[in-house]
Amino acid sequence: MEDSYPPLQRDRSAARQAAAHIKGIFETIRNYKVPVISIERDSGLESICRVFETINSTGTRLRTFDLAVARYYPHPDLRQLWDDALDEHKILKDFNVDGERALQVLALTETPKGRYPDIARSKLLNLDRSFITDNWCKSISALVETYRWARDLGARPDTLPNHNVLAAVAAVLSVCHRDESSGGDIWPNHEFIKRWYFSKVLQAGSSQASNYRIGQDFRWLREYVEDDRRPDVSEVALNADTVLRLRPQDVRYKALQCIFSITIRMDLRSGMMLGSDSELHDHHIYPRNAHRRYNLPLRLLDSLCNRIYISKDSNLKMGETYPEQYFGEFAELADKSGTGEGFRKRMADCMIPGNPDDPGWAGTFSIEKFEAFCKARAQLIVERVREVVGSSLKDPALSDEELIDED
Repeated sequence: MEDSYPPLQRDRSAARQAAAHIKGIFETIRNYKVPVISIERDSGLESICRVFETINSTGTRLRTFDLAVARYYPHPDLRQLWDDALDEHKILKDFNVDGERALQVLALTETPKGRYPDIARSKLLNLDRSFITDNWCKSISALVETYRWARDLGARPDTLPNHNVLAAVAAVLSVCHRDESSGGDIWPNHEFIKRWYFSKVLQAGSSQASNYRIGQDFRWLREYVEDDRRPDVSEVALNADTVLRLRPQDVRYKALQCIFSITIRMDLRSGMMLGSDSELHDHHIYPRNAHRRYNLPLRLLDSLCNRIYISKDSNLKMGETYPEQYFGEFAELADKSGTGEGFRKRMADCMIPGNPDDPGWAGTFSIEKFEAFCKARAQLIVERVREVVGSSLKDPALSDEELIDED
């Protein structure tokens, strides 16, 4: 071997090193042990999937939909079907909907009325192939309509509170043969189902809804649509202290952002109406740089109490101006133009505390009064929630711990 490569024939030392390296490679290959896992013939699909996930744990994490793609290929080719759905319906891609949602819709709609639905992973991996093929398009249409409905209720890709509830909603639309051309409200009573929906997503930890809860929601909603039997509306425990403590990762934070989106109708600066298709910007009332400049607590600066949706133009013009200044300018302009009544309505619409008719009103937004502002606005946010969920809102004194105990 040392003499077989002409460029190394004159350098015996280099030739020996090269030969040793090549031998080492072959020796490694010869001694390599291939791991083998033996599985009994009668092992269930769930057990096989767990083994596969375990040995693949150092690679790309496999989702249920990935396993289903392999399970059903090539009839049907779920990967191709889902990719086609994403290409055709931009809203599914915008909201980062997982293909597992389509399987959940199929599993729910396959359930005969009166039987409890099962959407465990083992069920999603054992659907009838013909049923998938025959009902795929209807399920996708139901998903599309449902995410449009959620968008109409204020959800954006970064503020959608809960995919699980929407899976149940889509399944009801699918089983009741609703489609994108149905038009109008998708429920017998839109206001009631809006209250039901927000009462669900305003629960602590509701983003972790179990398969059992999804199945339960499906049954209740199906009975509502087909038999006019209203589902129970979850009680909402929310007070000003809770609003102050909510973090952006909390599903309730996102649910409240959705409520902001559908109930704040007027732009804070201009007073122009904010349409559902407006490009909204999430604006800090007290600019975030107040943490650095005035040592204001960052947790409150980033809280919902200090946030509001405004137009892109207003966000650019207001920039990092402080509220004591711009609220003073707004009030002065309203006084000079004789539009005080409209200005008061705009401040109420935007949940801005205090009485704009008070000459010292703008001064209540000084740096020294930041925390008092947050507490006052938190209470206004709670009252806005009451407008949406009505009597479902519990005694504001109820704590998060009590709510968790009930769940």
